[in-house]
Amino acid sequence: MTAHSSKRSARARTGHATRTTAAVAVPTTLWATRADPGDPSDRWPALILSRAVREFSGPGDRVLLIGWPAAARRGPLQAIPAGTGPALAAVEHLGRRPRIESGTPGPRGAHTTAELVVVSLLADDADPLPGRVTDRAAQRLAEGGLLVVLARCGHSRAGVLDDPAGAVVAAAQAADLLYLQHIIAAPVTGNTISQPETPAPEHSTHALVHTDVFVFLNPAAAPQC
Repeated sequence: MTAHSSKRSARARTGHATRTTAAVAVPTTLWATRADPGDPSDRWPALILSRAVREFSGPGDRVLLIGWPAAARRGPLQAIPAGTGPALAAVEHLGRRPRIESGTPGPRGAHTTAELVVVSLLADDADPLPGRVTDRAAQRLAEGGLLVVLARCGHSRAGVLDDPAGAVVAAAQAADLLYLQHIIAAPVTGNTISQPETPAPEHSTHALVHTDVFVFLNPAAAPQC
């Protein structure tokens, strides 16, 4: 579902000698983003969201964005997290039909399905993917649709690395979704992953620069005899 980066060769001449150097081939499981690691609190990183939409949906498809944790609610009104408008605009610019929902449970009645659901766990206070969010995403997925989860490692106050992969996969599989792919999105310059300019918190033991992109399939129902 991802395209191989093209291989190029650069020829450098020194005197009468000619040297050929092949460019580094980026694996399909690595999405190279811009050199700047970006804002770690950005719920919807533009480059990652746009590529996920291009790779895992087609023109005219319905795309649902679900942010977790859900934005604060005051009576019948719900706050709109920062970055929501640009995210919806980016999806629409790619020729898809976007909408956004919170991760809070909703009614199980009739609802509009989507060919692609993208769940973001990139907020600073996001917990590992809870089952109710994957249940909601599975309800909204059309048969044969794809769920993409954006997540990132973190650190506990004791400095222990907190990897969300296990919780994300377990929650999605509990919702009867099939695990397809794990992609790493990281800032790459040449063949080097860029380090963040802002220093890591004192309790951190690792420099966190990549975003995890998990892909799951809602399988079509088996035909009945």
